[in-house]
Amino acid sequence: MISIKWLFIGFITGMLITSVFAPAPRKVPTLPTPDNDKPFKTDYGYVKMIPEQVECMSSATSLNFLASQNK
Repeated sequence: MISIKWLFIGFITGMLITSVFAPAPRKVPTLPTPDNDKPFKTDYGYVKMIPEQVECMSSATSLNFLASQNK
């Protein structure tokens, strides 16, 4: 015969073990894709990405170089 007292003690023990040994949830950073036109939530607010097709350059340049030219 199962006693309600032992069932309750087993439940509480199981909850305690699960809460101690369960891994903490992690935030996995994700980036929007060009096909996804929905707003993307960041820590600072919502951002909406709009894809724009550009021509390829013949030589590889650094993004830092391009950013410094646009200032």
